[in-house]
Amino acid sequence: MNKITLVFISFMVVLLASSCEGDESSTAGIPLSCYDGFRDGDEIGVDCGGSCDMECPVYLNPIGGEIIWRTVLKTGNVYTITKPIIIREQSVLEIQAGVTIKVVPHIGAHIAIAQGGQLNCNGSAEAPIVFESLSENPSPGDWGGILAMGKASTNNANHQMTTVGSYLYGGIEDYDYSLKLNFVKIKHAGEKINQEVQAAVGLYGVGFQSQINQVEFSELGGVALNIVGGTPNLKKLYIHDAVGGIHSTDGWRGSVEEVYLKNIESSPFVFDNPIDQLSEPKASVVMDHISFVSSTKESLFSLRNGGAELQLSNWYVNGITSFMDFDSDSQELITNNLIQVSPIEFENTASNFSMLSPENLDSSFVKIGASNGAGAKDELPSWLNWIN
Repeated sequence: MNKITLVFISFMVVLLASSCEGDESSTAGIPLSCYDGFRDGDEIGVDCGGSCDMECPVYLNPIGGEIIWRTVLKTGNVYTITKPIIIREQSVLEIQAGVTIKVVPHIGAHIAIAQGGQLNCNGSAEAPIVFESLSENPSPGDWGGILAMGKASTNNANHQMTTVGSYLYGGIEDYDYSLKLNFVKIKHAGEKINQEVQAAVGLYGVGFQSQINQVEFSELGGVALNIVGGTPNLKKLYIHDAVGGIHSTDGWRGSVEEVYLKNIESSPFVFDNPIDQLSEPKASVVMDHISFVSSTKESLFSLRNGGAELQLSNWYVNGITSFMDFDSDSQELITNNLIQVSPIEFENTASNFSMLSPENLDSSFVKIGASNGAGAKDELPSWLNWIN
């Protein structure tokens, strides 16, 4: 082999190695992150701006960043959330009836209500407010959701900061007012942010003056509501096509009235109140006029680490294989008569109450009888006449 041939082969080896290395990190000098469907690196938007070759789109009425003092989103308009929103203390974001809010997917976008801030969604039956993904092909988990940080008490003094955004919450003001959701549709929420799947609405130490009434949750990548302590009351909720329904921890004391659920993947109701936390305030929830229709892969209720004191009345349940499951720390709820169920009607469901897990638990606390649940059985109740 002559010297010229050897030099040529060496050059080709170096060129090939360089080309392979480039394939791992870039295409024609453009980082591969510019093609992954997420906003990362130095991108301005999803796969656009910064080192990416593609220019970012011009969004309709873009909103994002801090809300200081008062911002109003007006009836008849469409707005686009292009980055996380935080409503600061003594500030208000007001959303009028008929507003549609589209969220740029996979950028970690969410709405955070800091302690002392307020989100007021004033929808109506004729003109509800809609939160949904901007994607042409939306899917569950496209965006984060709404996080409200109130000043009400929790029973966990060691955890008063959210994982996402490190927002402070909790206090002693159980009358706290953080948000109003009236005639609101929330779709496609539940993005994983900081390794944590977000709830469509997260209530952290939120007080009883907050209003959550006539809200539809659908196509969610996580749960509809995550309630951490506080004293919020919920009314007229429609939760469907979601991973979970209502999850609670850290001593929620409140009520749930008129809820209709269907197509929930995991346990629709989870109460997890670790007993190694401070014992007061104890989790205690009244749940009245509830309908669950269609199957779930897990128990209707899941009680963990002490669970919660529950009063269930006027329930209709169709198509479950297990009613409640307990861990060892939650079984004393039964022995101490801290769960009361009267009446509840089951259809297409096992009737021998092997529906309790463990099966050897006394099921006499469940009073079986005719009930109309949330106002309907296998059809939507009349109070959901605004859903279309």
